[in-house]
Amino acid sequence: MTNDQENNLRLMLAKLTEAEEGKLALSALIPELEALFKAIELSDPDWRQGFWDSWADLEINYAMALDMGWKSLDETGDRLVSQAIENLKRLIAEKLRQG
Repeated sequence: MTNDQENNLRLMLAKLTEAEEGKLALSALIPELEALFKAIELSDPDWRQGFWDSWADLEINYAMALDMGWKSLDETGDRLVSQAIENLKRLIAEKLRQG
């Protein structure tokens, strides 16, 4: 793993933590994670798929809320987003441990 890849993974973790703490809106988190993911260019297909699956959970729940005209997620959406954030943090932490 290059220094740039590691730095981007650490930035992803920071963004996810900000979102958990309510300091970063889901509308900002989703595109930031996508851009960082594309910049990392990791070749591990299982990791990439796991990341996209959890990222998609964020995107889908946000899109549903927008489509329904909601100002915030309902209880189920909030729970699913929290789980997706936890999954993303776990995946990123594992990748950082692997080096």
